[in-house]
Amino acid sequence: MFRNGLLLRMFSQQHSILRRFYCVTGREIQPADGTPSSYFGLLKSATDAKEVLEFLPTISRTKQDRHVYTLPALKTLFELQKNGKSTLRSDQILKHPRFAELCQNVRFESRTFLMNDITECLKILTYLGVHTNSEIITVLLQLIRHQINDVTLDHIVFLSFILKKLDRTPLVEALQIALPMLLQIQIGYKLDHENVQQLVDLLEFVSQHKVNDRTVMNIVSALTLHGTNLSPEQATNALKALASFHNFLPQYGKLLQNVFAVLERDLDELPFKMLDYVLKRVLEKNLEHYPMFYHEPFLKRCAQYAVDHDIGLLNALYLLKKLNKISFLHIPLLDYIAAHAGKLSIVPTSGIITIVAGFSNANYRPPGWETIKEEIARNSIITTGSIPWIRYNLELLSLDIFNPQLLAHWLNPQALEANMARNVLVDYLQLTELGQTLRLLYGGQYQGAYPAKHYVEKSVMLMLQNNDQPLLKPLEFAFGGEEYVSTQVVTEQGHVLDHVIAFDADGNPVKQCVPSVEGAGIRLEDVRQQANKLVAVLFLPKSCYAINVNRLRGRFALHVKTIQALGIPTATVSPVIWANLPETERIPFLQREVRDALQQTT
Repeated sequence: MFRNGLLLRMFSQQHSILRRFYCVTGREIQPADGTPSSYFGLLKSATDAKEVLEFLPTISRTKQDRHVYTLPALKTLFELQKNGKSTLRSDQILKHPRFAELCQNVRFESRTFLMNDITECLKILTYLGVHTNSEIITVLLQLIRHQINDVTLDHIVFLSFILKKLDRTPLVEALQIALPMLLQIQIGYKLDHENVQQLVDLLEFVSQHKVNDRTVMNIVSALTLHGTNLSPEQATNALKALASFHNFLPQYGKLLQNVFAVLERDLDELPFKMLDYVLKRVLEKNLEHYPMFYHEPFLKRCAQYAVDHDIGLLNALYLLKKLNKISFLHIPLLDYIAAHAGKLSIVPTSGIITIVAGFSNANYRPPGWETIKEEIARNSIITTGSIPWIRYNLELLSLDIFNPQLLAHWLNPQALEANMARNVLVDYLQLTELGQTLRLLYGGQYQGAYPAKHYVEKSVMLMLQNNDQPLLKPLEFAFGGEEYVSTQVVTEQGHVLDHVIAFDADGNPVKQCVPSVEGAGIRLEDVRQQANKLVAVLFLPKSCYAINVNRLRGRFALHVKTIQALGIPTATVSPVIWANLPETERIPFLQREVRDALQQTT
């Protein structure tokens, strides 16, 4: 009996000990006997954030003990939560009674923390969602304010990141104001010129905060001296930072070129999402005002990345949409998308618009185009009110995709009036082009309504306001004088032709004695005589051409076809080619282009 009682007591004691060795998950852990050393062992082996809280020593422990476990507990909690090793959500952690005790311990110990500890605690508590106005966050922010002289350059970058995640309070705003000022003070003597990562981080910081030019140049100069010795991630972050500067000084140019060179070399090492984001940031720049951000080899590598890494149709369309924005052509990317044409039924509306714009911009028909064209046509009926519907219809027609149902929807007089009510000037120009295309190229097929006359008249009026005629004097010189060149010639369909030159049956220029009416141009009917052959000369803006290839985009090639449908051969002159021609070659160039167009009628 005695032996049985002793065994029973021993079993009961062992069961009690075993219970201390197991947390709620049933995994064996270090004994939580209340000593800091045993709890520290638990933190090393913990696999659930719940363990960290359930076995947290009580607040009654001595100050020395608190110091041992407070920061490690908070850091372990953060790592487990960040890595998804928790049966508790962040909001459940915040409501846990032991978490409140942990925060109280942190507050008690915080006055002994170094700046690294303070910023680390602030990061963790912010990540877990502790409110900005909570006592613990306020204490930590106050400590930073009082110890501001201990804040290093690295701390400045890190704190700026954390403060953005906090609610706006007077204390948060005061620190946000202080950090750039502190950077300006420290930059001259604390900057580590050999630490590329710090330089990149600081470049990102100054691109987002108002600091003096000298501070920015210190960072830019130091980073420029490293040449192309940057990782692709560092180059990506540097490029994003440079793209954020509203005032891009010429002194930043070399660093920008270095960054592009790194990305051109190492782009394959980047994940697609990072590439996609940095490309977005670069192409958000207005390249007319910031031409230094147009770097053709980089853009080619981005487009080729889609093909080489087989990123899938939807990702390829994300990429194409950005390239469409600046009309950058990359035929292998279009071929890659064409190879996935069988999946167009799962592509969202925006993706169909992107595909149509991409092939239209390139004025390109890939192998197997008829099959691809059928797939696009089958998925082309898009009637969402927010789309650029006139341009979309023009781009479809430029690909010879005629969709009467779609046109009937958008050109319904009531719908058209509602859509044009926003009074966007470019809409009048594009709508007139759409009407011209339907009348002159699809007159036998299209049975629907056309744009009303007042839309066309407004379009003509807008085009006649353009008095920039760089080809006028050269054409007059090339073909006999001002009497031989008619300028701003208006057709019944609403074209405004920059210049028209008439030739007799022998190919000699003919004088035109038709005076222009103020604000109304010259009517084509007044210029045209049965015995004469007319040639239109158009000086088209750069936006009508692809940015990297001197090729007319589909919409504008379609516009030229409507002029040719009137029986007027057309010579188009690219402003890029014109600007690059030596003065001595300009007249011969015009004569050759016009004569070549004239040959189209013989």
